[in-house]
Amino acid sequence: MTDRTMVCWDGSAAAEAALAWALRRARAEGSTIELVDVVDVGDFLGDDGALDRATEQEEDRLDSRVEELADSHPGVVSGAQRLVGDPFDLLTGQTRSDTLVVVGTRHRIGPRVRYGWSLGSRLATAAAGPVAVVPVEEPEAAEARTGVVVGVDGSEVGRLALEFAAREAEDLRQRLTIVHCWVAPLSEQPLIVPDDEFVTSQESERQDLLDDHVRTVRAAHPDVVVHAVLLRQNPISGLRVQSEHASMLVVGSRRLTGWKRAWLGSVSHGLVLDLAAPTIVVGQDTQVYATPREATLGA
Repeated sequence: MTDRTMVCWDGSAAAEAALAWALRRARAEGSTIELVDVVDVGDFLGDDGALDRATEQEEDRLDSRVEELADSHPGVVSGAQRLVGDPFDLLTGQTRSDTLVVVGTRHRIGPRVRYGWSLGSRLATAAAGPVAVVPVEEPEAAEARTGVVVGVDGSEVGRLALEFAAREAEDLRQRLTIVHCWVAPLSEQPLIVPDDEFVTSQESERQDLLDDHVRTVRAAHPDVVVHAVLLRQNPISGLRVQSEHASMLVVGSRRLTGWKRAWLGSVSHGLVLDLAAPTIVVGQDTQVYATPREATLGA
């Protein structure tokens, strides 16, 4: 788990979905959450009076929601703040390497590329720590979700995602499913038929990698039930199927700099655009909460 959880809240259905997910997680882990509500100045350009009125109304609404949560979830909300400005800039500035940012997202209808610039996906490219993007769904379906799924690929950020997921599974007391997807080189070329011996050797290497991840997790987290899945399949489709009923999917992303930071890695970006489960994107600077352990992943 992380040291701090910040929920982006504005009273919308998407924000309430993010809040509900964060509350379930906090209840299970014995942790707390903070609410951050941003009034977007872009909605009131040239009308300072309307901005002042909206800010006052939003502050009252936030205070009312915090009071409700104090009654329904005593001690869980550790703080709340209302900010005024550009949501992306302000929320990015609030993040830290040990902070999980939780953002909700509405149901998506139409071409997926339209949502490449949603607040959740944009934050996932720039936040100092992990970002959870939570889809809106029926409360019964959300409550029924269980298990932590993590995608691994052998990279350093993949190992960090694995460490994050293993600790989440341990704190939530849920099963951890480690998924490694692979496709043979050039296998998608229509005129090339991969050699059977070559494919077999590739599969053996992938299985060894997955087995190594499983051994490492079991050594560091002996109380976690671990399930391993090796799929000869596109990672996006494979991880979507495996996480369909999970409480969370964890993936690593090598965040870039400059103009390239507008995009996640191809796998994490594809999963955020077409969510099958609440999805946490872990970057290379994410700091996993340092609770005492007899062993740590990668040690």
